[in-house]
Amino acid sequence: MLRSIALLACFSSVAAHGALISPPSRNALDRFLPGFQGGASKSDSCNCGSNSGCEEGVRASGGGQPCLWFSQGCTIGCDECTGLGSHTAQRLCNGTMQPTLPKYAWTMNRWASEGSVNDSYRYNPWRAPGAAPVFDACGKAGGTYPKNFGPGVAIFANTTFAKGGDLGSVALPPAPSGTIWTAGSEAEVAWGIRYNHGGGYQYRLCPASEALSEACFQRTPLPFVRDKQELQFLNGTRLSIPGTFVDVGTSPAGSTWAMNPIPRIDFDSSGSGQPAAFHGCVAGPGGEPHDAPGAARGRGCRQFDPPCSWDDGGFAQPPRRASVDVEGACSGDWTGGTIVDKVTVPKDLKPGHYVLGWRWDCEETSQIWASCADVTVIAPQAAVAPASTTVEQ
Repeated sequence: MLRSIALLACFSSVAAHGALISPPSRNALDRFLPGFQGGASKSDSCNCGSNSGCEEGVRASGGGQPCLWFSQGCTIGCDECTGLGSHTAQRLCNGTMQPTLPKYAWTMNRWASEGSVNDSYRYNPWRAPGAAPVFDACGKAGGTYPKNFGPGVAIFANTTFAKGGDLGSVALPPAPSGTIWTAGSEAEVAWGIRYNHGGGYQYRLCPASEALSEACFQRTPLPFVRDKQELQFLNGTRLSIPGTFVDVGTSPAGSTWAMNPIPRIDFDSSGSGQPAAFHGCVAGPGGEPHDAPGAARGRGCRQFDPPCSWDDGGFAQPPRRASVDVEGACSGDWTGGTIVDKVTVPKDLKPGHYVLGWRWDCEETSQIWASCADVTVIAPQAAVAPASTTVEQ
């Protein structure tokens, strides 16, 4: 695991967005390599506001490039992803599927009428949770084909583990994390944001002995324990928050998805996919959103109310006084902690080795992030038969 890194090129990249933090994922294997330790990265740091490293806190297990494994150009009603068109207000195929997401779970444009010209995200993945296609259930390095890499694209820095364009289910080796779950019990899972595109997510299991496909993961979606969602900040402190869950219009049918509880911050329509002439937010004193704490002002900045009451829309992740990201204490491109959930491990699950799949369907973009982690499931103690005894006559 500690083999030396072999970077084939230096890249200028922009987008890297989210990843599974706990259990540690296969996608984060390169966090152990030189050049990726301490939150640093040779591509685009997944945990920090720069590539030079930072205090990662509770996000340390998500270092490296796990936020660069995704699928791009994926809209509902399509059979495959195009690899292009992250910010799009249209379907990327000739499909006919319509959105199924209840409006209470929208994370973008909540003020717009459904189906109107301002409903600009209606064909992106979150608007029909789980229905959009992916390149791979464990993500594609860089999210698209190498021929599409270039300025403005999240370019994966090649390492000894994987190279841009690789499929996670094929290229990434097992990475035993020591995580042991008991069938029928609750298990804790967590993920972190790098750049926020709204939407929602689900956790699923697939036997490690099988091909890690969407079909396999969709057989065992994990139910959420709905009253136990939390935000965990970098220093380990936690805040219990009311989660928002969806189990209507989801794929697989009847499965539950959780809405991303961190509200997106948008400044204007130029880079967000918002309708033209959207000007709902005022930038900071120097004209840039990251100039000073409290720089993002105005109700239009955040798509909905942030889950921590002290969030004023400005950067609040200590010890910095300014950020290269647009974020608040629990809003925007939130690098200040993780979203923690409890899920229920099915009680009839056969003991053995499994792969946990995390899938985040975005609403602002036609992108789907994915991570895969190794876990072991054991039988409940009560179900273990006592050792037989022999009584001599």
